[in-house]
This record gives sequence, structure tokens and C-alpha cells, in this order.
Amino acid sequence: MTNKNYLVSAVVALLIFASAPLAQAADPRNGAMLYNNHCTGCHGAQGNGMMPGMPNFQRGERLFKPDAALVQTLEHGSGVMPAFRGLMTTQEMLDVIAYLRTMH
Repeated sequence: MTNKNYLVSAVVALLIFASAPLAQAADPRNGAMLYNNHCTGCHGAQGNGMMPGMPNFQRGERLFKPDAALVQTLEHGSGVMPAFRGLMTTQEMLDVIAYLRTMH
């Protein structure tokens, strides 16, 4: 590869990288705060479920799904769990998911 081709390739790669949105890592500490505010009433402070049929997050129940599937559940609700779309951003939901995975 000539220096000119290398330079063009490097500039193109830089432009692609610069235009891509930065992925934000989930923050389990923020997730813990959100979980305590929105989820403990039903799921318990330790994530072991307070009512029949609730998942036990300490055992990892329902946490082996992809993040996108879990976000969709949080957005739309499931069973008696209300929808959180409009109450939490997608990033906040990812933070809660990251925190739930620390319980297991």
C-alpha cells in the first residue's frame, strides 16, 4: 500500500469512527438507585421477588435474555408489571439491567 492510499484509508476510517455514535456503558450504580425507586415494592430489595410469580434475580431468573429483550419488557410491562416507557430512558433501563445482573 502506498503512502497516499494509506493516508486516504486512515482518513476514511477516522471519519467513520468520528461519525459513529458513542456507546454508553451501563451504570449499575445508577441502576441500583433506579431499582430502589421503582422496583423494590414488587421485586424486593434483594431481588428475590415479593409476590408469587415474580422472578428471583438472585438466581438469575429471566436475566439470560439479551439486553434488547429486557428493555422491551421494561418499556411495555409484563403481567402485573407496569410499562416504564416514559418513566425511564433506555439508558436508565440498561442501568437497571446491569444492576440486576450484579445480584446473581
